[in-house]
Amino acid sequence: MRVITFRFAVALGLLLPVGGSAAETPGDPAVRSPEGGATEEAEELAPAPTGPAPSYQPVPPPPPPPPPEELRLYGDEGTSELALGFGYSSLSGFLAAGGFRYFVVDGVAPGLEATYVSGGHEGAAYGLVLGALRVVPVRTPSFSLVLTGRGGRVFLGDHADAWGVGGGAGLLFMASPSAGLELGYEVLQLLPSSACVDLATCVLKGPVVGLRFIL
Repeated sequence: MRVITFRFAVALGLLLPVGGSAAETPGDPAVRSPEGGATEEAEELAPAPTGPAPSYQPVPPPPPPPPPEELRLYGDEGTSELALGFGYSSLSGFLAAGGFRYFVVDGVAPGLEATYVSGGHEGAAYGLVLGALRVVPVRTPSFSLVLTGRGGRVFLGDHADAWGVGGGAGLLFMASPSAGLELGYEVLQLLPSSACVDLATCVLKGPVVGLRFIL
């Protein structure tokens, strides 16, 4: 009787797997380890992620700031000036003037000027056609100091024509980079002196007020 019982126990030990039940099969991917986690075989059988891997493009740097605007001053090389002047007085009558000059270098401009004065109670009518050279020793965004030398023909009413040589100085106040108002004083000596012996004076002088347009 003891022998039979021993053999039955041995047979049961051969039929049942150690540490598991008959419902669990070794090939099942859901078989878990004694600790409760998935076995290495189940992890190998898990489906791999599909689709292209996400790509990361570098963010482009911001564009560089625009260069600062170049400061423009009166008398810059390569600029031109158109001058206009109008006036009236009881002594000189109506006055109209115009001129053009071109700055060949910074602060230096040759040009041409023309003036007509109708004459008043104590003065004769005359006209001027003068070549001019302007120099700008002081230039700022708001104002400039201008020095102008002049020389050319003087057309005198009811009198023989003469030549004139002189100059002037003034301050040009800029209302904008392209327009300004000039206030100054100019003197013009008539030549030769014999041409004006019967005139009230051989020197034409007076204040200057004019508009300047920068092109």
